[in-house]
Amino acid sequence: MKTYDIAGKAVLITGASSGIGKALSSCFAEEGARLFLGCHPSEKAALESWMKELRAHFGVLARGFPIDLAADGAPERLYRAVVKNSGRLDVLVNNAGVMAYGNFHELDLERQRRILRVNAEAYLELMHLALRDMTAAGAGRVLNVGSVSAFQPSAHHAVYGATKAFVQGLSEAVNQELRGTGVTVCTLCPSYTDTPLLKGEGFPKRLLWYSVSGLADPETIARKGVRAFKRGKPVYIPGLRNWFIHAVLQRFVPRRLAGALSRLVLK
Repeated sequence: MKTYDIAGKAVLITGASSGIGKALSSCFAEEGARLFLGCHPSEKAALESWMKELRAHFGVLARGFPIDLAADGAPERLYRAVVKNSGRLDVLVNNAGVMAYGNFHELDLERQRRILRVNAEAYLELMHLALRDMTAAGAGRVLNVGSVSAFQPSAHHAVYGATKAFVQGLSEAVNQELRGTGVTVCTLCPSYTDTPLLKGEGFPKRLLWYSVSGLADPETIARKGVRAFKRGKPVYIPGLRNWFIHAVLQRFVPRRLAGALSRLVLK
């Protein structure tokens, strides 16, 4: 497959003020993309500061769109605003995410509903809007930032893992439906990465699982992810060890054992 040329493309990245989203925006800027960056309204100042750096360093267009993706109608408002500014969206990067750590029955229900809205519903809605326009144009790409949590149960952050499994299944199925349209859906599935997501309320400073997988650097994940995205890889798990554990070993481990291990190593 021909390497995808990002130069000049209009790229929407959600959750771009920190973590993997911020690192991805740097990688796309380096490739000469026109950037349309989303963030939660509380992170508006951080995003504005980051966009100034991108403009100064790479000389690219960078515009910010602070919006709470959990709010009713927010994904469509974001999409329409970006298309109004860009003329056409070439690449959608669904990256925004939230997490809550703890036992499912003990965590606040509304907090977990918010995880569903941001991590699953917003991805679905933005994909649906973008793919209608992309297929009509005969070109475009979607990059959904998922997680290795998609491939087995994630005890103690069960809803987060469930949303990643939803996005993974949706992405792979839709990518098959799009064959021959000129449009591709890819997923980037990193293991635990050193981002603000892992520094939220109640999240342990260290999980036993880090001894196996380590704690990845967002910039490294982003660079590898963009390379895989340009090659059109439908599913990419950074790191040979992580790929073996989650893409190969999981096929042979009984589900009951995978669940028990999850409970132990993610505590």
